[in-house]
Amino acid sequence: MGNTGMIRISTSIIIQKVCSLVKQANRVLPAGVFAALQNAKEAEESPSAAAMLGILLENASIACHTGIPICQDTGIDVVFVELGQDALIDGDLYKAIDKGVARGTREGYLRASVCDPLTRKNSSDNTPAVVHLSITEGSGIKIVLLPKGCGSENMSRLTMLPPSAGIDGVMDFVVECIRSAGPNPCPPGIIGVGIGGTMEMASLLAKKALLRPVGEGNREPGLAEVETLLLDRINSLWIGPQGLGGRTTALAVAVEAHPCHIASLPVAVNIQCHAARQATAIYQDGKWTVEDAGAGLCKKVPDGLSGLLAGATTLDLPLEKKEVLSLRAGQWVRLNGRLLTARDQTHRRLCEIIDTRGKLPVALEGQLIYYVGPSPAPPGHAVGAAGPTTSYRMDAYTPAILDAGVLGLMGKGKRSPEVRKAIAEHGAVYLATVGGAGAYLSRAVRKARVVAFEDLGPEALYEFQVEDFPAVVVNDSTGWDYYEMIRQEAR
Repeated sequence: MGNTGMIRISTSIIIQKVCSLVKQANRVLPAGVFAALQNAKEAEESPSAAAMLGILLENASIACHTGIPICQDTGIDVVFVELGQDALIDGDLYKAIDKGVARGTREGYLRASVCDPLTRKNSSDNTPAVVHLSITEGSGIKIVLLPKGCGSENMSRLTMLPPSAGIDGVMDFVVECIRSAGPNPCPPGIIGVGIGGTMEMASLLAKKALLRPVGEGNREPGLAEVETLLLDRINSLWIGPQGLGGRTTALAVAVEAHPCHIASLPVAVNIQCHAARQATAIYQDGKWTVEDAGAGLCKKVPDGLSGLLAGATTLDLPLEKKEVLSLRAGQWVRLNGRLLTARDQTHRRLCEIIDTRGKLPVALEGQLIYYVGPSPAPPGHAVGAAGPTTSYRMDAYTPAILDAGVLGLMGKGKRSPEVRKAIAEHGAVYLATVGGAGAYLSRAVRKARVVAFEDLGPEALYEFQVEDFPAVVVNDSTGWDYYEMIRQEAR
């Protein structure tokens, strides 16, 4: 940023710009990500993987044109601010950012996902944001807003390697992080890697790496080579889009480094899902500019799922036991009828009622429970973005839920061995639908209403009426696991 003399920047303008960035980031996929998805679809060897990538492209197009968020997990807002040393903020910068986040969340019909870490009480407006402030030369300001969904964030890792591990040890750690995460972080993703510094610096470097435009390598040749090697190794895992196999497990790897102590080698991996959302506003030389996100690329994309669903089984809801028993891992289905939604806190309350032999707010026998916390419905829509959340978080509650008569579970990602065993013992089924495609899946929801626990906000128990809602059988009543079948096939 050039030095143009001391200037004052009003907090009211900061609020306005942050509000705009929040809405833009959640609706318009960055151009580099959109282009990377298109390129991956054309190069993909697996027909089913190519279909998944097509769905993600269509989802981005729907979000761009309807205003429904790309994903229902509109994230916790991470805000990077570069403030020129000759710029004066007329008020409290942090409060202004939070006011902008709150306004953008409300005006954009975005899900409120931020809560107290212990009481789990929701702040109701996605505040406070996580703000990283740095001072630069000049009199301008740059604000980069990164909404970070936690299906991918929860799969991120930090380790303190011994210096003897070297670059081979660093790369082995990164690849193992992706392998163990499997389908949980909604692949294909962008992998941010931070090397060096200290514990907290490595983590911050990994997060900052996600800000680099997809397709732009590190300017340092050695680090650029590491990025290339890592991307090839990760995509050789054959995890693929949504964990259903294929070459495209990651769209990009970005590595950032910082000098470290002679006794340590910190390494952090910050995983970002395909919805690598961000938006940037810059004030320089007396005017504001907002970087183009990629709206021009959001053209109508053919339905990528039609081929996979051509022979799909239609399942009427609530479920019938004999139909569930006939399903097999890898089989695609279309869901029609009434299902229930439940996330972590609704599961906790249901299990408390079951434990105390109380009266449940809704009958669970034969029901399919969808792990989703939808975003608010904009005018003219039954629901906002309505994609799945990561299923393993419900594992602790699942045996009791199955004991209560539930026959179907649906989310994304893998389940524990104990849960897979319980599903088989109860003659039930676990389905996965398309993670990170909240706008796409919202079209299959015809009606939505809260039936219990309204105080939980997005974690309330909803009833959805769905029509041709797509899903694939992951765990069937015989004990087969589709993700494991794909891994064995890859080997």
